[in-house]
This record gives sequence, C-alpha cells and structure tokens, in this order.
Amino acid sequence: MTRTSKLLMTTGVAALAATVLAGVTLADGRHHGRGHQGGAWLFERFDVNEDGRITQVEIDEVRQGRLEEFDADGDGNLSLEEYQALWLDAMRERMVDRFQAHDDDGDGLVTAAEFGEPFDRIVSRFDVNDDGELTRDELRRRHRDRDRDRD
Repeated sequence: MTRTSKLLMTTGVAALAATVLAGVTLADGRHHGRGHQGGAWLFERFDVNEDGRITQVEIDEVRQGRLEEFDADGDGNLSLEEYQALWLDAMRERMVDRFQAHDDDGDGLVTAAEFGEPFDRIVSRFDVNDDGELTRDELRRRHRDRDRDRD
C-alpha cells in the first residue's frame, strides 16, 4: 500500500470517528459532555439576556434563529444540504480544537507523526491479557472498570 493510500485510509477512519463523536454534539455547536459540567454551555448559548436564567422562549428563539440562518430557500425547513451547512458550521469550532490538539508544535500543519501519536500505544494500553491484540471484550471490560472507578 502506498503512503498516500495509507494516509487517505487513516484520514477516512479519523473522519468516521469524528462523525461518531459529533453525534453527542448539539447542532448549535455546543458540546454537552464532560467538558461542560453544570450546564454552563446552556447558559452560554441560550441565556440571551444574560440574567442568569433560561426560559423556553429564549431556547426556542435561539433555535429558530439557527434554523432561519441556514434555511437558504426560506421555506421554513432544512433540506439535507441546508442541514449539512448548519452541522458543518456547528462542528467547525470543535474541528479546529482537534486540529490544534494534533498540531503539537503549533506550526499550522499536522504531520503524519502528530496525527498518529494518540494511537501509537493504543493496543498496549488496552490489551488486558498482553497478547498483542485487542478484543471487543477487553475494551468493554476496560470501559466498565473506568466507569466503576469514577463512581
């Protein structure tokens, strides 16, 4: 396999992983996972009048504004293409954050070494029985143990 083919395959796998992770993100660009505990992201996004309270009216107005912003034909609905534009806009900040996380030296380029670094030792880190291979059961066990440790 050529270097280009390997790079394209790696990029494809990374894109697929990013798509899966993006599934936990609202279409307004605010992640609601562990990084925004206490619902801070809700207030950042929806407390329009900054009074420390969120009303359903504020939420509805913000969401309607997002829909209108990407409703290119003005029909009050989002086609797949219009929704794609909304989604890409919402994911841009997160994508830039991930790019910067990979760009270890801050030169504005992600090298093959920087891109592969997070996965360099993944098998050795998660391989419970030290056989040099990962099984679904090992990963499930690892996640189960990690979740138990948090409680």
